Amino acid sequence: MEKACKYVENIVNDEMRQRERLPLEWTGRHGADRQLWHANVAAANCYEGTQESVGYHSDQLTYLGPYPTIASLSLGKLINSCLPY
Repeated sequence: MEKACKYVENIVNDEMRQRERLPLEWTGRHGADRQLWHANVAAANCYEGTQESVGYHSDQLTYLGPYPTIASLSLGKLINSCLPY
């Protein structure tokens, strides 16, 4: 899981460096590492077959702030994710 987090962090930070920050978006750490985004939560789902999934749902994650950065990594089958903007 730690290797996957580092992989995702690198991709997300590369993308974030290429775009403007939103007004209330966290701008990252300043200093030697200049890391914009760090994964602080990781969740894993393991599906036994193609019929299993997590259906549409709405998480109440207001503590993340108005513009949270959320990254997803799928290992295996291609999945479609929809996050409201």
